[in-house]
Amino acid sequence: MTGNLKPAFFQSLLAIFFAVSFSAAQAQSANDCRPAPADVARLIEIRSGFHYVEGALAEFDPCHSSVRLSMPSFWAKKLGDKPPLMIIAHGGGGPGGAELEMVRRLNGEGVATLLFDAYELNGFRYKGTMRFVLGVTNESRQRMIFKATLGAYQWALTQSQIDTTRIYVNGLSNGGSVALNMAAVVDPKHVRMVFAEGAPSTGIGMPDEIKVPLKLIFGRLDNYGGKTADDWMFSRTDPCFLNRPSDLAAAGTALRCNPKANRDAATISTQAWGEGLASKGFPVSFWYYDDAAHGLLAGPLNRGMRVYGTGPTAMTRYGWTGASPDAANQFIKDIMTEIRGQ
Repeated sequence: MTGNLKPAFFQSLLAIFFAVSFSAAQAQSANDCRPAPADVARLIEIRSGFHYVEGALAEFDPCHSSVRLSMPSFWAKKLGDKPPLMIIAHGGGGPGGAELEMVRRLNGEGVATLLFDAYELNGFRYKGTMRFVLGVTNESRQRMIFKATLGAYQWALTQSQIDTTRIYVNGLSNGGSVALNMAAVVDPKHVRMVFAEGAPSTGIGMPDEIKVPLKLIFGRLDNYGGKTADDWMFSRTDPCFLNRPSDLAAAGTALRCNPKANRDAATISTQAWGEGLASKGFPVSFWYYDDAAHGLLAGPLNRGMRVYGTGPTAMTRYGWTGASPDAANQFIKDIMTEIRGQ
């Protein structure tokens, strides 16, 4: 009988622990809450099945049901009196398997995480659809995610349960573009490093300067959204008219490359941008992973295709995702090496 009681006891203890840590962001006073107004951002169709976002964007609301401040697991090695925090900017499809896997792994390594849904914060009900994966412009997605991530960072500075001198930012895909833009606006007294994974060259652009160390991370098989199998995300360029700067971001490439400025010129690739900053002495470095595509924590390698929009204007593109277990494990090991070394 004793042998049967122990597993049940520990399962109950684990359930209680995660319930407490996962709901921490919800325990806010009414004064902290910033619900989106009724006339917040709306989708405007620009061609069949494809949209951009128009209107004011919502503020970060720590009381929103999508906001999760998750503390390290009970068995994780302590990384100080208070844990460091990783703020996670989700990808273009909203928080998914890769973001949740990042939460699980980092919590197990002693790092707190802050994850949220920028689209739900703006009043969009899209779960169960592919609307934001395949039917909204990069710049629209990034403007929403950036404002939410900046607000999440400002809110995190007020939280006593985490070490506010050891904050990190991670982002995947459109969230990667947001993360590298965060590197230009955060305070180095609080943010130690930014990890930007699979960031495309189009959207809100890339800053001319950064304030904290930045890791630009790519799977060597990342052709997500590419026209050909070897149209790699890190070296890809697109027309400038696909950019739109964010009013909240630091000055950068999108101010010189947008629908009104050099409309038909090509954007600079993320790789070339990072190499350019590094040549000027800014702390930028690259992590490339073999046997990995778009989203190192998105599961096994999947060599699938994606269709953007609907009807006669629909576009079929490559969309390889995931990574081998070895690549995914090495990715987390590399992140933790940086966090433990600071």
